[in-house]
Amino acid sequence: MPKGTIHNVCRDSLRELRVYLPILGFVLRATNVRNAFEAHDPLQRLTNKVMGTDAKLIISSEWEFSPFVYRAGTGPLSGFVLIGLPAPESSNPLLLPLAGHELGHSIWEHERFSTNYEQLIEEGILKELINNRWSDYNVLYPQYRKEDIESGDMFAQQSLRPAYTWAKLQVEEMFCDFFGVCLFAESFLYAFAYLLSPGTSGLRSLRYPNITRRVSHHVQAAKVLGVNVDAEYESSFEKELEPADPATALLVSLADVVSASFEGELIKLAKNFASKNDVPEKNLDNVRDISKLFSAYVMPIKKPASLVDIMNAGWECNMNENLWEGIPQIKGIDEKDTRRNRDRILRDIILKSMEIAEIYERLEKPA
Repeated sequence: MPKGTIHNVCRDSLRELRVYLPILGFVLRATNVRNAFEAHDPLQRLTNKVMGTDAKLIISSEWEFSPFVYRAGTGPLSGFVLIGLPAPESSNPLLLPLAGHELGHSIWEHERFSTNYEQLIEEGILKELINNRWSDYNVLYPQYRKEDIESGDMFAQQSLRPAYTWAKLQVEEMFCDFFGVCLFAESFLYAFAYLLSPGTSGLRSLRYPNITRRVSHHVQAAKVLGVNVDAEYESSFEKELEPADPATALLVSLADVVSASFEGELIKLAKNFASKNDVPEKNLDNVRDISKLFSAYVMPIKKPASLVDIMNAGWECNMNENLWEGIPQIKGIDEKDTRRNRDRILRDIILKSMEIAEIYERLEKPA
């Protein structure tokens, strides 16, 4: 075999290994008993509603302390939805609403929603630059004139490429957040705050709206979708650091302004998509009934219930500081021990409720 051919085969093999090894590890960890297997079937049904009946869901874990999703693309993994949750929280069902955000990424790719916004984003960046930020840009890039930008000069356009990219990524993240609110209502906001509040030190991520704007979008989405928001939700997050580099600061500020302009449209898109695919909505009566079972009788559900209702009841109980304070069997040797007992039992009841809901689901299916 010619030396060049061997070189190419080795290069391609290494590339495939680099791509698929992390995914193989992800699939292997999906079998670990630390994962909440009770959540798989209800999330699989949800996935089938929004991604089609052939879609296959794999839930696994990763040591990155953040939920994530692998992009299946059009290759061998086409048709798979791979959602990862933080390994230290793998058995914590209270974080499951964040899977709604990650599912949103798969939907965004599957439905090719980005194609609806690419041209609008580029036009928005140019408009904002010319009308409001030209003096800042001109200091950083004196070699380009407005005429160069407006005529599509390749090099001038290239200077704006990061702003286009970040705006597109931010728009996708906003849609995913809104879809998470659509799917899981208040429980999505609670889970988001649990994981990310008050924030992480260091520079903001450029691919997301900064945390202040992100939670502001949540509040607006909640208002449109009829979801209650805790009065202290926005103030529970700290401001993030903006980039100090002038060019990065200018470009990401352009991306921020343009992505924010799509807030209303993206909320509507998420809402319509959820409605069109008949995803279960929160039933307030069911949430109250489940919450009463959890808090008054320390027992799981005793009739059919959706995942969204179980999650919202679970979070209602978790937010109750006085939950089970009069039950001696839950009281520990000190306050910390009592809290640990309470959290463990609540999470067990939530997981058991998912299991019972699955039994009802299967029994109700026609033979």
